[in-house]
Amino acid sequence: MNATTSPSSQGAARRLRPSHIATAVFVIAIGCVLAWGASRFPVERGYSILGPQVIPYAVAVFLILVGAVLGYQAMTGGFHRLAAGNPTTHSGRMGAAWVSAGLMAMSVLITFVGFVLSAALLFGMAARGFGSRHPVRDLGIGAALALPVYWVFTSGLGVTLPSLVNAWI
Repeated sequence: MNATTSPSSQGAARRLRPSHIATAVFVIAIGCVLAWGASRFPVERGYSILGPQVIPYAVAVFLILVGAVLGYQAMTGGFHRLAAGNPTTHSGRMGAAWVSAGLMAMSVLITFVGFVLSAALLFGMAARGFGSRHPVRDLGIGAALALPVYWVFTSGLGVTLPSLVNAWI
């Protein structure tokens, strides 16, 4: 920014990008499809506390809200915190590689080490892909996030997830 460019004129210089609008529409569409799928679930609860449509509806509402925020940002000059430049940089490819490797590791390890540890590993690898340099902390946060998810699915929804090694969780 130089002496002739003010912050308000920089915001006005950002142009409307069709790819940003398409991203927002796509996220909203995924949320709508998920809500439609949840509406087709049977209403009876069976033996679980929550019905089978509660979690898909919650995720659908979250996706629709995120899509709306993305749409608002797209209509007001583009994604505000997106760095200008080439999106296919080396660090971007390495981040995608870390996240992809985490997804593959979770899908391979979930039956051997259980949901909680494999989800913690996925979180740690995804955090590394986004630039974190604290693997022990990331694994701890991943486990702390995975434990309530495990509990909600097994106790609340009655869905059986792979338990921890030797079934001690």
